[in-house]
Amino acid sequence: MKLEKQLTTKSFHIDRFGKLSTSFMFYQMQEMAWEHANMMGFGYDQLREGQLFWILSRLLVKIKQRPKWKESFKLETWSRGTDGFYGYRDFLFTDTKGQRIIEATSSWLALNIETKKIHRLNQLTHFQTYGESIFGKDAGKVKSPDSSDNPEFTTVRFNEIDINQHFSTARYIERIIDSYCFDFHENNELAEYEINFVKEGMPNDRLAVKKQFIDENNHICSVIRESDGADLVRARLVWKAR
Repeated sequence: MKLEKQLTTKSFHIDRFGKLSTSFMFYQMQEMAWEHANMMGFGYDQLREGQLFWILSRLLVKIKQRPKWKESFKLETWSRGTDGFYGYRDFLFTDTKGQRIIEATSSWLALNIETKKIHRLNQLTHFQTYGESIFGKDAGKVKSPDSSDNPEFTTVRFNEIDINQHFSTARYIERIIDSYCFDFHENNELAEYEINFVKEGMPNDRLAVKKQFIDENNHICSVIRESDGADLVRARLVWKAR
């Protein structure tokens, strides 16, 4: 069972170039994921009855074209089931001509609210078994960047904390995107990113972005915590000329 929606790019969805921003692209996928999980019987409220909650562990997104302001597009999502450990979910954006413009695959974990231990998804009734991904592979593991730069730490802000009282998943993406200067964004556009969500950020943390430039277009980034130097997320970014 798929969930499909016809959407339009609103003024508050776009970046300074008039195209769907990376963060709002993620917000739309996240909202569709919550809605579809609820339809399937594994939504936020349903999991909380069993003292569980969803966390996004890995995400791979490939962007061929971004919808422009006022442009319509279709977003589809579906569950690919579980291997017992991860729950897998794919996303597909298509334009008005039916052309694929954005593709994504994601890997989710169900954690116990109190212990934070992983709950095996094959213990949930009727959770389907593993199916093939949109890319023929799942989102992979991203290594930590090798960088000698001195990071600039800043405090966590009120709007960066989500309903689970952790640093919001989407805000990590925003922090990484915002760590690049205006001149870089003037000349480059994000074409692909793969991100691992490793540890929880909390309201009293101070965070910074660390980068490694593999080459002109391929970068590895992480959001690190000042108190222990831990990577909270790691991301592999692929840029293309604008």
